[in-house]
Amino acid sequence: MKKLILIALPALMLVACGGSGKTNAPKAKPTFAEMETNLKAFEDSLKNGLIDLNQKNNGVDYAERCLAIYRSYPKDAAAPKYLDKAHMIYSSISAHPLAVMYADTLLRKYPSYENRKMVLQSLATSYDMFIIPRNKDKVTYYYELLLKEPNLSKEEQEDYRYRLDHVDLTYEELILERSQTAGNQ
Repeated sequence: MKKLILIALPALMLVACGGSGKTNAPKAKPTFAEMETNLKAFEDSLKNGLIDLNQKNNGVDYAERCLAIYRSYPKDAAAPKYLDKAHMIYSSISAHPLAVMYADTLLRKYPSYENRKMVLQSLATSYDMFIIPRNKDKVTYYYELLLKEPNLSKEEQEDYRYRLDHVDLTYEELILERSQTAGNQ
């Protein structure tokens, strides 16, 4: 009986003190491939209708998964793609302040990003239409950056210049002004 007590006593003390026999060592950082696989599974759930992106928490979860990859592997060639994806997701769920923050980060950290022009267009439009109060200086800044982009079509150049010439108008006022101008011709 004494032997049983001597054997059971340390086990009881371990349980009473909260020990589980497991170490509290930090978990190993997931690999890039594991994080991408996890994101792909989430995207597959979206595609299959198992998760509804229109529910804000799901959109935030999706964007945060993209940001986790970017933050864990910022030097990987795919990092800017995930930062861009987070920016687009936040924009799609109308979290525009977060969308512009991550788009700005993308341009600052990856100035040669392959989809730079699209990100600039998104920023210009967001500041023009969705960020309240409207920041005319930011609208001007991003349209001016767009005008400096290589390989702009003549139509794009004209559109950006027209917007800059009428930057005092809100986007809605600009549409009204353009329709009135077109109606008078």
